[in-house]
Amino acid sequence: MWFILGLYFLLHTINAQDVIFGQNKYTEYQVGNMSLILTVPHGGSLTPSTIPARDAGCWDKVAKTCFYTHNCPTGAVKDSTNCKVSTVKDLYTLETTLTLAKEICTLTGGYCPHVVINHLARSRLDANRDKEEAAFGVSQADQAWDEFMNFIGIAKSRMSRGLLIDIHGHGHPEQWIELGYLISKANLDSGTFSASDTSIYSMSKQLPDVPFGTLLRGSRSLGRFIEAQNNNYACVPSPTNPGPNGGNYFSGGYITSTHGSKLRGEVDAIQIELPKWIRESSERPRFGVALAKAITNFYQLSFHN
Repeated sequence: MWFILGLYFLLHTINAQDVIFGQNKYTEYQVGNMSLILTVPHGGSLTPSTIPARDAGCWDKVAKTCFYTHNCPTGAVKDSTNCKVSTVKDLYTLETTLTLAKEICTLTGGYCPHVVINHLARSRLDANRDKEEAAFGVSQADQAWDEFMNFIGIAKSRMSRGLLIDIHGHGHPEQWIELGYLISKANLDSGTFSASDTSIYSMSKQLPDVPFGTLLRGSRSLGRFIEAQNNNYACVPSPTNPGPNGGNYFSGGYITSTHGSKLRGEVDAIQIELPKWIRESSERPRFGVALAKAITNFYQLSFHN
């Protein structure tokens, strides 16, 4: 699949606002012209009959290993406890992301983020997991996963430094916005972490005069910039909520760990988990404007010192 995409880009000059689709339009890449990427792995609705629904993985009791496939290998059985998979759609995250992208374009006078979308339902492909668990070895799902990740890679290749925002939805009772940097909730609460543990490691190195705590949950943090737009948009971590204080919190998944700067590269990543009330049509336009302003402020301070 990379060969096909590579050939496309060799034969075509891509420009901002170009839209490129993967096979069967299962994936989509809206080309941007700034060093910002928005990804939407769980907002899709397509359920093609050629891709069977993902179910529990196969548990090998002896090896204590899960095999994510529809046909279990010898010695393994379907096990929804040890090899559970998530199939629930993050409702309205696609609509929220498109609203956000439009607001950023407007706010910056025409500088638009790259947007990478998985249009397959999560029951068919979970684009925020490693390939085996994401696609269960189904060829069309495998290809869509490759396309999604390659689109992110192409967007990253068009920038020297940058920021990726991975957009999700949660159903936690706290109703706050969870910003994931690959720090567990226990470590956030205890303060047991360092910049090198996180998906914004590159940013921390580019800003040596800014204490990492300030960048993560202080006056220079994305959480602070969001809360400054509206007190109702409580964030964790932020100056008001340095950690979840034992509450629910998602620290970031496959996209944040793979495409952020913890392991390599100069593109940082943050996973945003939004409560449902913010994603609904009644609040979405207002929040889209607020988040666009917050991300733009954070981006400008972080990438323009």
